[in-house]
Amino acid sequence: MTQLETNCQHFFGEDPHLPTAVVVLMVIFAAVIPRLMLVGGLPATDEGVFAYFAQIVHASLSAGKGLPDTGPLMLYPLLLNWVFAFDTNPLIALRLIDMLVAVAAGYAFYRVMEVESGSQLGAILISLIFLFTMNQAIFIQYGFKNSIFAAYVPLFSALWLGLTAPVGICARRWITIGALLSVSVLLRETFLPLIVVGALAVLLQRGFRSLYHLIVGGIGAGLLIAGVIITARGGIASLLESYRDAAKIYAAMADKRTELFFGSGAQFVQEANIALVIAVVGFIVVLVRSLGKSSATSLPKLGFWLAATLVPLIEPASKIGFPYHFSVCLPGLAGLAALGWRNICDGSRLHLACSAILIAMLSMLIPRAIGLWGNWPQSKEVLASFQTGHWPEILTDKSNYLMAAAVIRQIAPSGGTVAVSGYMYALYPLTGLLPPKPEVANLTNAIIDLDLSEPRFREVLLRCPPDIVMTTSRTDWPGSSEILNAVRNTGIYEEVTEIPTTNNRSYGGFGGFIFRVTKQRPCER
Repeated sequence: MTQLETNCQHFFGEDPHLPTAVVVLMVIFAAVIPRLMLVGGLPATDEGVFAYFAQIVHASLSAGKGLPDTGPLMLYPLLLNWVFAFDTNPLIALRLIDMLVAVAAGYAFYRVMEVESGSQLGAILISLIFLFTMNQAIFIQYGFKNSIFAAYVPLFSALWLGLTAPVGICARRWITIGALLSVSVLLRETFLPLIVVGALAVLLQRGFRSLYHLIVGGIGAGLLIAGVIITARGGIASLLESYRDAAKIYAAMADKRTELFFGSGAQFVQEANIALVIAVVGFIVVLVRSLGKSSATSLPKLGFWLAATLVPLIEPASKIGFPYHFSVCLPGLAGLAALGWRNICDGSRLHLACSAILIAMLSMLIPRAIGLWGNWPQSKEVLASFQTGHWPEILTDKSNYLMAAAVIRQIAPSGGTVAVSGYMYALYPLTGLLPPKPEVANLTNAIIDLDLSEPRFREVLLRCPPDIVMTTSRTDWPGSSEILNAVRNTGIYEEVTEIPTTNNRSYGGFGGFIFRVTKQRPCER
Protein backbone atom coordinates (compact mmCIF):
# COMPACT_ATOMS: atom_id res chain seq x y z
CA MET A 1 0.00 0.00 0.00
CA THR A 2 1.43 3.37 -1.00
CA GLN A 3 1.82 6.21 1.46
CA LEU A 4 -0.70 8.32 -0.49
CA GLU A 5 -3.25 5.52 -0.42
CA THR A 6 -2.70 5.20 3.29
CA ASN A 7 -3.13 8.94 3.74
CA CYS A 8 -6.33 8.99 1.66
CA GLN A 9 -7.82 6.13 3.60
CA HIS A 10 -6.81 7.71 6.87
CA PHE A 11 -8.28 11.07 5.81
CA PHE A 12 -11.62 9.66 4.78
CA GLY A 13 -11.52 7.10 7.51
CA GLU A 14 -11.51 3.37 7.70
CA ASP A 15 -12.49 3.73 11.36
CA PRO A 16 -15.91 2.09 11.67
CA HIS A 17 -17.25 5.17 13.49
CA LEU A 18 -15.96 7.79 11.08
CA PRO A 19 -17.51 6.77 7.76
CA THR A 20 -21.04 7.34 9.03
CA ALA A 21 -20.24 10.94 9.84
CA VAL A 22 -18.50 11.38 6.51
CA VAL A 23 -21.44 9.89 4.65
CA VAL A 24 -23.85 12.17 6.47
CA LEU A 25 -21.75 15.21 5.62
CA MET A 26 -21.50 14.07 2.02
CA VAL A 27 -25.28 13.73 1.69
CA ILE A 28 -25.83 17.10 3.36
CA PHE A 29 -23.41 18.78 0.99
CA ALA A 30 -24.65 16.99 -2.13
CA ALA A 31 -28.41 17.00 -1.52
CA VAL A 32 -29.47 19.20 1.40
CA ILE A 33 -27.46 22.35 0.70
CA PRO A 34 -28.39 22.64 -3.01
CA ARG A 35 -32.05 22.12 -2.18
CA LEU A 36 -32.00 24.63 0.69
CA MET A 37 -30.49 27.19 -1.66
CA LEU A 38 -33.27 26.53 -4.20
CA VAL A 39 -36.24 26.04 -1.90
CA GLY A 40 -37.42 29.65 -2.19
CA GLY A 41 -37.73 29.58 -5.97
CA LEU A 42 -40.91 31.07 -7.39
CA PRO A 43 -43.83 28.70 -8.15
CA ALA A 44 -43.27 26.35 -11.06
CA THR A 45 -45.41 24.31 -13.43
CA ASP A 46 -44.38 20.71 -12.80
CA GLU A 47 -44.58 20.92 -9.02
CA GLY A 48 -48.02 22.43 -9.49
CA VAL A 49 -49.25 19.22 -11.13
CA PHE A 50 -48.16 17.04 -8.21
CA ALA A 51 -49.32 19.59 -5.63
CA TYR A 52 -52.75 19.78 -7.32
CA PHE A 53 -53.25 16.03 -7.03
CA ALA A 54 -52.20 16.10 -3.37
CA GLN A 55 -54.65 18.97 -2.86
CA ILE A 56 -57.65 17.20 -4.42
CA VAL A 57 -56.86 13.99 -2.52
CA HIS A 58 -56.84 15.91 0.75
CA ALA A 59 -60.03 17.78 -0.14
CA SER A 60 -61.82 14.56 -1.05
CA LEU A 61 -60.64 12.63 1.99
CA SER A 62 -61.49 15.55 4.28
CA ALA A 63 -65.01 15.57 2.87
CA GLY A 64 -65.34 11.85 3.57
CA LYS A 65 -65.59 10.99 -0.13
CA GLY A 66 -62.61 8.64 -0.37
CA LEU A 67 -60.00 9.02 -3.06
CA PRO A 68 -60.97 11.13 -6.07
CA ASP A 69 -61.52 8.94 -9.11
CA THR A 70 -59.43 10.96 -11.52
CA GLY A 71 -55.99 11.13 -13.06
CA PRO A 72 -53.12 8.65 -13.05
CA LEU A 73 -52.06 6.66 -10.00
CA MET A 74 -50.10 9.57 -8.47
CA LEU A 75 -48.94 7.58 -5.44
CA TYR A 76 -46.46 10.23 -4.31
CA PRO A 77 -49.04 13.08 -4.09
CA LEU A 78 -51.42 10.65 -2.42
CA LEU A 79 -48.85 9.98 0.30
CA LEU A 80 -48.23 13.72 0.75
CA ASN A 81 -51.83 14.97 0.72
CA TRP A 82 -51.70 15.65 4.49
CA VAL A 83 -49.59 18.72 3.77
CA PHE A 84 -52.80 20.58 2.89
CA ALA A 85 -54.19 20.00 6.38
CA PHE A 86 -51.92 22.76 7.65
CA ASP A 87 -51.99 26.50 7.04
CA THR A 88 -48.39 26.65 5.89
CA ASN A 89 -47.22 27.34 2.35
CA PRO A 90 -47.96 23.97 0.70
CA LEU A 91 -45.45 24.25 -2.15
CA ILE A 92 -42.60 25.04 0.25
CA ALA A 93 -43.69 22.23 2.56
CA LEU A 94 -43.64 19.77 -0.33
CA ARG A 95 -40.19 20.95 -1.39
CA LEU A 96 -38.85 20.47 2.14
CA ILE A 97 -40.35 16.99 2.35
CA ASP A 98 -38.79 16.06 -0.99
CA MET A 99 -35.47 17.22 0.42
CA LEU A 100 -35.78 14.63 3.21
CA VAL A 101 -36.69 12.03 0.59
CA ALA A 102 -33.56 13.01 -1.35
CA VAL A 103 -31.48 12.44 1.79
CA ALA A 104 -32.85 8.89 2.11
CA ALA A 105 -32.25 8.26 -1.59
CA GLY A 106 -28.74 9.69 -1.28
CA TYR A 107 -27.83 7.35 1.56
CA ALA A 108 -29.15 4.29 -0.31
CA PHE A 109 -27.29 5.46 -3.42
CA TYR A 110 -24.05 5.66 -1.41
CA ARG A 111 -24.50 2.11 -0.18
CA VAL A 112 -24.85 0.89 -3.77
CA MET A 113 -21.70 2.77 -4.81
CA GLU A 114 -19.87 1.32 -1.81
CA VAL A 115 -20.61 -2.20 -3.01
CA GLU A 116 -19.77 -1.55 -6.64
CA SER A 117 -16.59 0.44 -6.08
CA GLY A 118 -15.39 -1.82 -3.28
CA SER A 119 -14.21 1.28 -1.46
CA GLN A 120 -15.71 3.70 1.04
CA LEU A 121 -13.46 6.44 -0.29
CA GLY A 122 -14.53 5.77 -3.85
CA ALA A 123 -18.20 5.57 -2.87
CA ILE A 124 -18.05 8.91 -1.05
CA LEU A 125 -16.36 10.73 -3.92
CA ILE A 126 -18.55 9.21 -6.62
CA SER A 127 -21.72 9.76 -4.61
CA LEU A 128 -20.72 13.35 -3.89
CA ILE A 129 -20.27 14.17 -7.55
CA PHE A 130 -23.32 12.35 -8.86
CA LEU A 131 -25.73 13.30 -6.07
CA PHE A 132 -24.71 16.94 -6.34
CA THR A 133 -25.39 16.76 -10.08
CA MET A 134 -28.73 15.01 -9.57
CA ASN A 135 -29.84 17.77 -7.18
CA GLN A 136 -29.24 20.68 -9.52
CA ALA A 137 -32.06 23.04 -10.45
CA ILE A 138 -32.21 21.89 -14.05
CA PHE A 139 -33.29 18.44 -12.84
CA ILE A 140 -35.22 19.14 -9.61
CA GLN A 141 -36.13 22.80 -10.23
CA TYR A 142 -36.87 23.98 -6.66
CA GLY A 143 -37.12 20.56 -5.02
CA PHE A 144 -40.55 19.13 -5.80
CA LYS A 145 -40.60 18.67 -9.55
CA ASN A 146 -41.67 15.04 -9.74
CA SER A 147 -41.55 11.68 -7.96
CA ILE A 148 -38.13 10.58 -9.20
CA PHE A 149 -36.30 10.82 -5.87
CA ALA A 150 -39.22 9.18 -4.07
CA ALA A 151 -38.93 6.25 -6.49
CA TYR A 152 -35.15 6.20 -6.06
CA VAL A 153 -35.49 5.25 -2.38
CA PRO A 154 -37.00 1.77 -2.97
CA LEU A 155 -35.05 1.35 -6.21
CA PHE A 156 -31.62 1.94 -4.64
CA SER A 157 -32.61 -0.06 -1.56
CA ALA A 158 -33.59 -3.00 -3.76
CA LEU A 159 -30.37 -2.63 -5.73
CA TRP A 160 -28.25 -2.70 -2.59
CA LEU A 161 -30.11 -5.75 -1.25
CA GLY A 162 -29.64 -7.51 -4.59
CA LEU A 163 -25.94 -6.73 -4.90
CA THR A 164 -25.26 -7.94 -1.36
CA ALA A 165 -27.56 -10.96 -1.46
CA PRO A 166 -25.77 -14.14 -0.38
CA VAL A 167 -25.39 -16.93 -2.87
CA GLY A 168 -27.98 -19.63 -2.43
CA ILE A 169 -31.64 -19.74 -1.59
CA CYS A 170 -32.82 -16.60 0.17
CA ALA A 171 -36.45 -16.33 -0.80
CA ARG A 172 -37.36 -13.60 1.70
CA ARG A 173 -34.67 -11.27 0.42
CA TRP A 174 -35.67 -11.63 -3.23
CA ILE A 175 -39.36 -11.26 -2.37
CA THR A 176 -38.48 -8.07 -0.48
CA ILE A 177 -36.46 -6.84 -3.44
CA GLY A 178 -39.37 -7.53 -5.76
CA ALA A 179 -41.73 -5.62 -3.46
CA LEU A 180 -39.36 -2.64 -3.34
CA LEU A 181 -39.05 -2.60 -7.12
CA SER A 182 -42.82 -2.70 -7.41
CA VAL A 183 -43.16 0.29 -5.08
CA SER A 184 -40.59 2.12 -7.16
CA VAL A 185 -42.65 1.61 -10.32
CA LEU A 186 -45.86 2.63 -8.58
CA LEU A 187 -44.14 5.86 -7.56
CA ARG A 188 -42.70 6.44 -11.02
CA GLU A 189 -44.35 4.34 -13.72
CA THR A 190 -41.63 5.05 -16.28
CA PHE A 191 -39.12 3.13 -14.14
CA LEU A 192 -40.66 -0.11 -15.42
CA PRO A 193 -37.99 -0.67 -18.14
CA LEU A 194 -35.30 -0.31 -15.45
CA ILE A 195 -37.01 -3.00 -13.42
CA VAL A 196 -37.00 -5.28 -16.48
CA VAL A 197 -33.25 -4.75 -16.77
CA GLY A 198 -32.87 -5.66 -13.12
CA ALA A 199 -34.99 -8.77 -13.50
CA LEU A 200 -32.90 -9.96 -16.45
CA ALA A 201 -29.74 -9.38 -14.42
CA VAL A 202 -31.14 -11.47 -11.58
CA LEU A 203 -32.01 -14.28 -14.01
CA LEU A 204 -28.53 -14.29 -15.52
CA GLN A 205 -26.58 -13.92 -12.28
CA ARG A 206 -28.73 -15.69 -9.68
CA GLY A 207 -30.90 -18.04 -11.69
CA PHE A 208 -34.58 -18.71 -12.20
CA ARG A 209 -35.44 -19.40 -8.56
CA SER A 210 -34.28 -15.94 -7.42
CA LEU A 211 -36.14 -14.37 -10.34
CA TYR A 212 -39.25 -16.31 -9.40
CA HIS A 213 -39.16 -15.00 -5.84
CA LEU A 214 -38.52 -11.47 -7.10
CA ILE A 215 -41.54 -11.66 -9.41
CA VAL A 216 -43.71 -13.04 -6.62
CA GLY A 217 -42.72 -10.13 -4.36
CA GLY A 218 -43.18 -7.59 -7.12
CA ILE A 219 -46.58 -8.78 -8.28
CA GLY A 220 -47.80 -9.31 -4.74
CA ALA A 221 -46.85 -5.83 -3.54
CA GLY A 222 -47.99 -4.21 -6.75
CA LEU A 223 -51.40 -5.85 -6.74
CA LEU A 224 -51.89 -5.13 -3.06
CA ILE A 225 -51.03 -1.42 -3.22
CA ALA A 226 -52.64 -0.74 -6.60
CA GLY A 227 -55.67 -2.80 -5.60
CA VAL A 228 -56.24 -0.75 -2.44
CA ILE A 229 -55.93 2.51 -4.38
CA ILE A 230 -58.18 1.38 -7.22
CA THR A 231 -60.79 0.13 -4.76
CA ALA A 232 -60.67 3.43 -2.87
CA ARG A 233 -61.12 5.29 -6.17
CA GLY A 234 -64.16 3.20 -7.03
CA GLY A 235 -62.83 1.38 -10.08
CA ILE A 236 -60.12 1.21 -12.70
CA ALA A 237 -61.90 2.82 -15.66
CA SER A 238 -60.85 6.43 -15.00
CA LEU A 239 -57.31 5.32 -14.18
CA LEU A 240 -56.93 3.64 -17.55
CA GLU A 241 -58.61 6.57 -19.25
CA SER A 242 -56.10 8.99 -17.72
CA TYR A 243 -53.17 7.08 -19.21
CA ARG A 244 -54.98 6.96 -22.55
CA ASP A 245 -55.51 10.73 -22.38
CA ALA A 246 -51.83 11.24 -21.55
CA ALA A 247 -50.88 9.24 -24.63
CA LYS A 248 -53.24 11.40 -26.66
CA ILE A 249 -51.57 14.57 -25.40
CA TYR A 250 -48.11 13.24 -26.19
CA ALA A 251 -49.35 12.30 -29.66
CA ALA A 252 -50.61 15.86 -30.14
CA MET A 253 -47.07 17.07 -29.35
CA ALA A 254 -45.33 14.47 -31.52
CA ASP A 255 -43.97 17.04 -33.96
CA LYS A 256 -41.86 18.54 -31.15
CA ARG A 257 -40.49 15.22 -29.90
CA THR A 258 -37.20 15.18 -31.83
CA GLU A 259 -36.46 18.83 -31.13
CA LEU A 260 -37.12 18.44 -27.41
CA PHE A 261 -35.12 15.21 -27.17
CA PHE A 262 -31.94 16.66 -28.62
CA GLY A 263 -32.39 20.06 -26.98
CA SER A 264 -32.95 18.58 -23.54
CA GLY A 265 -30.21 16.01 -24.11
CA ALA A 266 -27.76 18.81 -24.85
CA GLN A 267 -28.76 20.57 -21.62
CA PHE A 268 -28.22 17.35 -19.70
CA VAL A 269 -24.75 16.87 -21.19
CA GLN A 270 -23.82 20.44 -20.33
CA GLU A 271 -24.99 20.08 -16.72
CA ALA A 272 -23.63 16.58 -16.13
CA ASN A 273 -20.39 16.95 -18.10
CA ILE A 274 -18.08 16.10 -15.19
CA ALA A 275 -20.12 13.06 -14.20
CA LEU A 276 -20.20 11.94 -17.83
CA VAL A 277 -16.42 12.18 -18.17
CA ILE A 278 -15.89 10.14 -15.01
CA ALA A 279 -18.38 7.50 -16.17
CA VAL A 280 -16.84 7.24 -19.63
CA VAL A 281 -13.36 6.85 -18.11
CA GLY A 282 -14.71 4.15 -15.81
CA PHE A 283 -16.38 2.36 -18.71
CA ILE A 284 -13.20 2.41 -20.81
CA VAL A 285 -11.05 1.19 -17.92
CA VAL A 286 -13.35 -1.75 -17.22
CA LEU A 287 -13.71 -2.61 -20.90
CA VAL A 288 -9.97 -2.54 -21.56
CA ARG A 289 -9.18 -4.60 -18.49
CA SER A 290 -11.96 -7.04 -19.31
CA LEU A 291 -10.63 -7.55 -22.83
CA GLY A 292 -7.21 -8.11 -21.30
CA LYS A 293 -8.79 -10.59 -18.89
CA SER A 294 -7.46 -8.61 -15.92
CA SER A 295 -10.68 -6.89 -14.86
CA ALA A 296 -11.76 -6.90 -11.24
CA THR A 297 -15.38 -6.99 -12.44
CA SER A 298 -17.27 -9.00 -15.00
CA LEU A 299 -18.48 -7.94 -18.43
CA PRO A 300 -22.12 -8.80 -17.54
CA LYS A 301 -21.93 -6.32 -14.67
CA LEU A 302 -20.58 -3.71 -17.05
CA GLY A 303 -23.49 -4.52 -19.36
CA PHE A 304 -25.97 -4.10 -16.52
CA TRP A 305 -24.81 -0.59 -15.66
CA LEU A 306 -24.58 0.34 -19.32
CA ALA A 307 -28.18 -0.81 -19.78
CA ALA A 308 -29.19 1.11 -16.64
CA THR A 309 -27.67 4.18 -18.29
CA LEU A 310 -29.33 3.82 -21.68
CA VAL A 311 -32.77 2.43 -20.83
CA PRO A 312 -33.99 5.68 -19.20
CA LEU A 313 -33.65 7.33 -22.61
CA ILE A 314 -36.82 5.50 -23.63
CA GLU A 315 -38.91 8.05 -21.73
CA PRO A 316 -37.69 11.26 -23.38
CA ALA A 317 -37.59 9.50 -26.76
CA SER A 318 -41.17 8.31 -26.56
CA LYS A 319 -42.79 11.27 -24.79
CA ILE A 320 -41.79 14.92 -24.82
CA GLY A 321 -38.32 14.99 -23.33
CA PHE A 322 -37.02 17.38 -20.71
CA PRO A 323 -33.62 17.43 -18.95
CA TYR A 324 -34.96 15.72 -15.82
CA HIS A 325 -35.89 12.69 -17.91
CA PHE A 326 -32.22 12.37 -18.86
CA SER A 327 -31.16 12.71 -15.22
CA VAL A 328 -32.39 9.16 -14.61
CA CYS A 329 -29.32 8.07 -16.60
CA LEU A 330 -27.06 9.37 -13.81
CA PRO A 331 -27.35 6.35 -11.45
CA GLY A 332 -26.32 4.08 -14.32
CA LEU A 333 -23.41 6.37 -15.15
CA ALA A 334 -22.42 6.34 -11.49
CA GLY A 335 -22.38 2.55 -11.59
CA LEU A 336 -19.92 2.68 -14.50
CA ALA A 337 -17.77 5.12 -12.54
CA ALA A 338 -17.84 2.82 -9.50
CA LEU A 339 -16.73 -0.17 -11.57
CA GLY A 340 -13.94 1.97 -12.99
CA TRP A 341 -12.84 2.90 -9.49
CA ARG A 342 -12.74 -0.74 -8.46
CA ASN A 343 -10.51 -1.57 -11.41
CA ILE A 344 -8.23 1.44 -11.06
CA CYS A 345 -7.74 0.73 -7.38
CA ASP A 346 -7.02 -2.91 -8.06
CA GLY A 347 -3.32 -2.56 -7.25
CA SER A 348 -1.31 0.43 -6.21
CA ARG A 349 -2.89 3.11 -8.37
CA LEU A 350 -5.30 4.59 -5.88
CA HIS A 351 -3.47 7.91 -6.04
CA LEU A 352 -4.47 8.26 -9.70
CA ALA A 353 -8.13 7.87 -8.86
CA CYS A 354 -7.86 10.20 -5.87
CA SER A 355 -6.21 12.91 -7.92
CA ALA A 356 -8.46 12.63 -10.97
CA ILE A 357 -11.74 12.57 -9.09
CA LEU A 358 -10.77 15.27 -6.60
CA ILE A 359 -9.76 17.60 -9.42
CA ALA A 360 -12.96 16.83 -11.29
CA MET A 361 -15.03 17.29 -8.15
CA LEU A 362 -13.48 20.62 -7.26
CA SER A 363 -13.79 21.96 -10.79
CA MET A 364 -17.50 21.14 -10.73
CA LEU A 365 -18.46 22.01 -7.19
CA ILE A 366 -16.77 25.34 -6.61
CA PRO A 367 -18.40 27.44 -9.37
CA ARG A 368 -21.78 25.73 -8.99
CA ALA A 369 -21.80 26.09 -5.22
CA ILE A 370 -21.04 29.79 -5.64
CA GLY A 371 -23.88 30.06 -8.15
CA LEU A 372 -26.31 28.35 -5.79
CA TRP A 373 -25.45 30.71 -2.96
CA GLY A 374 -27.01 33.56 -4.92
CA ASN A 375 -30.45 31.98 -4.38
CA TRP A 376 -30.20 31.96 -0.59
CA PRO A 377 -31.46 35.52 0.19
CA GLN A 378 -34.79 34.82 -1.53
CA SER A 379 -35.02 31.31 -0.04
CA LYS A 380 -34.38 32.77 3.41
CA GLU A 381 -37.19 35.30 2.89
CA VAL A 382 -39.64 32.64 1.67
CA LEU A 383 -38.81 30.32 4.56
CA ALA A 384 -39.40 33.19 6.99
CA SER A 385 -42.99 33.52 5.71
CA PHE A 386 -43.55 29.75 5.50
CA GLN A 387 -45.92 29.55 8.44
CA THR A 388 -48.16 32.33 7.12
CA GLY A 389 -49.19 30.12 4.21
CA HIS A 390 -48.41 32.88 1.71
CA TRP A 391 -45.54 34.05 -0.45
CA PRO A 392 -43.85 37.35 0.46
CA GLU A 393 -45.77 40.15 -1.30
CA ILE A 394 -42.58 41.60 -2.64
CA LEU A 395 -42.27 38.56 -4.92
CA THR A 396 -45.68 38.90 -6.57
CA ASP A 397 -44.47 41.16 -9.38
CA LYS A 398 -41.69 38.70 -10.17
CA SER A 399 -43.92 35.77 -11.09
CA ASN A 400 -46.80 35.36 -13.53
CA TYR A 401 -48.13 32.57 -11.31
CA LEU A 402 -48.18 34.79 -8.21
CA MET A 403 -49.75 37.67 -10.16
CA ALA A 404 -52.51 35.45 -11.54
CA ALA A 405 -53.12 33.85 -8.14
CA ALA A 406 -53.46 37.28 -6.52
CA VAL A 407 -56.11 38.32 -9.06
CA ILE A 408 -58.02 35.05 -8.76
CA ARG A 409 -58.08 35.18 -4.96
CA GLN A 410 -59.37 38.76 -5.14
CA ILE A 411 -62.30 38.12 -7.53
CA ALA A 412 -63.29 34.58 -6.59
CA PRO A 413 -66.43 34.21 -4.47
CA SER A 414 -66.21 32.44 -1.13
CA GLY A 415 -66.06 28.70 -1.77
CA GLY A 416 -65.77 29.39 -5.50
CA THR A 417 -64.20 27.26 -8.20
CA VAL A 418 -61.56 27.89 -10.83
CA ALA A 419 -60.40 26.20 -14.04
CA VAL A 420 -57.03 26.81 -15.67
CA SER A 421 -55.44 25.91 -18.98
CA GLY A 422 -51.92 25.46 -20.31
CA TYR A 423 -51.00 23.13 -17.43
CA MET A 424 -51.04 25.99 -14.90
CA TYR A 425 -51.99 23.57 -12.12
CA ALA A 426 -49.86 25.57 -9.68
CA LEU A 427 -52.70 28.09 -9.47
CA TYR A 428 -54.74 25.59 -7.45
CA PRO A 429 -52.41 25.34 -4.42
CA LEU A 430 -51.57 29.04 -4.79
CA THR A 431 -55.24 30.09 -4.55
CA GLY A 432 -56.55 27.27 -2.40
CA LEU A 433 -59.37 26.82 -4.92
CA LEU A 434 -60.32 23.72 -6.90
CA PRO A 435 -62.11 23.05 -10.20
CA PRO A 436 -65.86 22.26 -10.10
CA LYS A 437 -64.96 18.79 -11.38
CA PRO A 438 -61.62 17.19 -12.30
CA GLU A 439 -62.47 17.01 -16.01
CA VAL A 440 -61.98 20.78 -16.33
CA ALA A 441 -58.90 21.04 -14.10
CA ASN A 442 -56.78 21.65 -17.19
CA LEU A 443 -58.80 23.04 -20.06
CA THR A 444 -55.98 22.26 -22.49
CA ASN A 445 -56.34 18.56 -21.75
CA ALA A 446 -60.11 18.86 -22.02
CA ILE A 447 -60.09 20.41 -25.48
CA ILE A 448 -57.43 18.00 -26.78
CA ASP A 449 -59.68 15.18 -25.59
CA LEU A 450 -62.50 16.79 -27.64
CA ASP A 451 -60.32 16.87 -30.76
CA LEU A 452 -59.95 20.67 -30.43
CA SER A 453 -63.66 21.16 -31.11
CA GLU A 454 -64.62 24.62 -29.87
CA PRO A 455 -68.43 23.99 -29.90
CA ARG A 456 -68.10 20.76 -27.91
CA PHE A 457 -65.74 22.41 -25.47
CA ARG A 458 -68.15 25.33 -25.02
CA GLU A 459 -70.88 22.84 -24.11
CA VAL A 460 -68.59 21.30 -21.47
CA LEU A 461 -68.11 24.71 -19.89
CA LEU A 462 -71.81 25.50 -19.94
CA ARG A 463 -72.71 22.18 -18.31
CA CYS A 464 -70.40 22.91 -15.37
CA PRO A 465 -69.10 26.50 -15.43
CA PRO A 466 -66.24 27.36 -13.04
CA ASP A 467 -66.55 30.71 -11.26
CA ILE A 468 -63.17 31.75 -12.59
CA VAL A 469 -61.45 30.68 -15.81
CA MET A 470 -57.89 31.39 -16.86
CA THR A 471 -57.02 30.80 -20.49
CA THR A 472 -53.50 30.40 -21.80
CA SER A 473 -51.63 32.51 -24.29
CA ARG A 474 -49.13 29.78 -25.04
CA THR A 475 -49.31 28.70 -28.64
CA ASP A 476 -47.02 25.67 -28.30
CA TRP A 477 -49.86 23.83 -26.53
CA PRO A 478 -52.68 22.84 -28.90
CA GLY A 479 -56.09 24.49 -28.48
CA SER A 480 -55.13 27.86 -26.94
CA SER A 481 -57.17 29.97 -29.36
CA GLU A 482 -60.10 27.53 -29.29
CA ILE A 483 -60.25 27.74 -25.47
CA LEU A 484 -60.27 31.56 -25.52
CA ASN A 485 -62.99 31.72 -28.20
CA ALA A 486 -65.10 29.13 -26.41
CA VAL A 487 -65.00 31.00 -23.09
CA ARG A 488 -65.95 34.27 -24.79
CA ASN A 489 -68.74 32.62 -26.77
CA THR A 490 -70.41 31.06 -23.74
CA GLY A 491 -71.95 34.45 -22.99
CA ILE A 492 -71.68 33.91 -19.26
CA TYR A 493 -68.17 35.23 -18.58
CA GLU A 494 -66.68 38.70 -18.39
CA GLU A 495 -63.03 39.39 -18.96
CA VAL A 496 -61.39 40.74 -15.79
CA THR A 497 -57.78 41.19 -16.76
CA GLU A 498 -54.90 39.78 -18.76
CA ILE A 499 -51.72 38.38 -17.29
CA PRO A 500 -49.34 39.41 -20.06
CA THR A 501 -46.46 37.30 -21.26
CA THR A 502 -43.05 38.76 -20.61
CA ASN A 503 -39.42 37.78 -20.36
CA ASN A 504 -39.00 39.75 -17.14
CA ARG A 505 -40.94 37.50 -14.76
CA SER A 506 -40.72 33.91 -13.63
CA TYR A 507 -42.84 31.79 -15.96
CA GLY A 508 -43.51 34.93 -17.93
CA GLY A 509 -44.44 32.79 -20.90
CA PHE A 510 -47.45 31.50 -18.96
CA GLY A 511 -49.89 34.34 -19.57
CA GLY A 512 -53.56 34.49 -20.42
CA PHE A 513 -56.92 36.11 -19.72
CA ILE A 514 -58.79 35.76 -16.44
CA PHE A 515 -62.57 35.56 -16.73
CA ARG A 516 -65.29 35.77 -14.06
CA VAL A 517 -68.70 34.18 -14.44
CA THR A 518 -71.59 36.64 -14.61
CA LYS A 519 -74.50 34.21 -14.91
CA GLN A 520 -74.53 31.44 -12.35
CA ARG A 521 -75.48 28.02 -13.67
CA PRO A 522 -75.60 24.72 -11.77
CA CYS A 523 -72.88 22.17 -12.41
CA GLU A 524 -74.19 19.00 -14.05
CA ARG A 525 -72.20 16.12 -12.57
